[in-house]
Amino acid sequence: MLQLRSSGLLLHITSLPSAHGVGDLGPAAYQFADFLARSGQTYWQILPLTPLDPGAGFSPYSSPSAFAGNTLMISFDRLVEQGLLPASDVAVLAAEWQATEASMATAWSKKQPLLRKAAETFIDQGLAVEGLGFDTFCYRQEEWLDDYALFVALQQDLNIPTWTNWPDALVRREADELARQTERLTHEILVVKVQQYLFYQQWNDLITYCYARKIHLIGDIPIYVQQNSADVWANKELFKLDESGMPRYVAGSPPDYFSADGQRWGNPIYDWAEHERTDFTWWIHRMRHQMSLYSLTRLDHFLGFDMYWEIPATEPTAKVGQWVQAPTEAFIHAMYRQFVQLPLIAEDLGARSAEIQPFLRHYAIPGMRVVQFGFGDDLPTSSHIPHNHTLNNVVYTGTHDNNTSLGWYRQGEEAIHTRLSEYTGVTVTEDNVVALMTRMAMQSVARLAILPVQDILSLNEEHRMNTPGLGGYSWQWRLQPGQLTDEVSDQLLALTKMTGRV
Repeated sequence: MLQLRSSGLLLHITSLPSAHGVGDLGPAAYQFADFLARSGQTYWQILPLTPLDPGAGFSPYSSPSAFAGNTLMISFDRLVEQGLLPASDVAVLAAEWQATEASMATAWSKKQPLLRKAAETFIDQGLAVEGLGFDTFCYRQEEWLDDYALFVALQQDLNIPTWTNWPDALVRREADELARQTERLTHEILVVKVQQYLFYQQWNDLITYCYARKIHLIGDIPIYVQQNSADVWANKELFKLDESGMPRYVAGSPPDYFSADGQRWGNPIYDWAEHERTDFTWWIHRMRHQMSLYSLTRLDHFLGFDMYWEIPATEPTAKVGQWVQAPTEAFIHAMYRQFVQLPLIAEDLGARSAEIQPFLRHYAIPGMRVVQFGFGDDLPTSSHIPHNHTLNNVVYTGTHDNNTSLGWYRQGEEAIHTRLSEYTGVTVTEDNVVALMTRMAMQSVARLAILPVQDILSLNEEHRMNTPGLGGYSWQWRLQPGQLTDEVSDQLLALTKMTGRV
């Protein structure tokens, strides 16, 4: 349960300013932590930290690992300070970005060689200095790190990115073949492990800096994992797969008002019976890992822990499928037996949200309220309209999947404009809508309010983080140097003090 009235900002690491193509764990991250502290904020919410997949549009919600870190976030500035990269190489890359459009794809191609070079330098020189720290990291993370490092090494060595297309002995994970490949690819596996060590070293440095300034991190766990991932390859029995390792059923959501075909996400469905038989060991490992990274963790698509839409893998859309009950009670009880408390936020948004509310209240797990969602036809009774908010909730003007508040207003129907004006008692325009939306969120009785950075800057629809279904055109937005001015900080601090959230 959320105990104190507080607030924070939503900004993913990759959206930070950087001279190296994509936001990272370097100086801009520390500057943003300072901005949060000056502005009276308590929380910094981010999106998943896990690796990106070029084949999945670089979405942070579709990753080849539920545990590994996204090495694109490794700060080259920090690597130079450690002596792992020459400053000249980093300067050349920064100069190239001056004439290149910053995107995930270009960052991916340009950063990989330097990340490899830094890992090789660490192996040649750093192990003698940091060997104990590296060995300790590998020991503590071996539950996922060994499989992930071998998975990545095999992808690169075979030049076959999809594990179901690997030789049968590797698909079946025959012990002798795994041992042979592990020995053969010893150096490549070490490179992957070193890069993960460097990522988590930088992440731990950042959260230590944040905690010293009383800033807490809110992370994010996608409920499902990607089919082409180390997790599925190493734990096939935990998913509903056929003999070749392909999904028999995939995840999604059924047709609704917004989509006649529904949404077919394509992730393999969990074999919940097997998870329950093994006392949810894999999930316990996953939750323990997340709790080591953040103060609070948002569980994406929490509704899927209650009822999930199961689509036969042969179906091209989500029209054909069925609702299946998940072992909700058993799952949460297993979590409570392992952890003193569950520092979770449930993403309880969707058509079946009302059905999960008694469960969330019983376990005192906070849900989410999105002010933009409150101005539909059901305004008086909507759980998202401020007068229906409750204490143990997290309120947002919008999430990473929403338009910015200004963009939402500009592209919204006239009926929404009318409801906004009637509800606030003032004539709402493009000039005042963002201030009104942020004020409603901050004035809410909900104990935690989170504002997207785009909203405190009054940015329009061109600056939204994600448009669901848009693929590679999403996830590209970045904050520009100098946008978070002292004036913005002072205004946010004043609002935070006035609404009792400092």
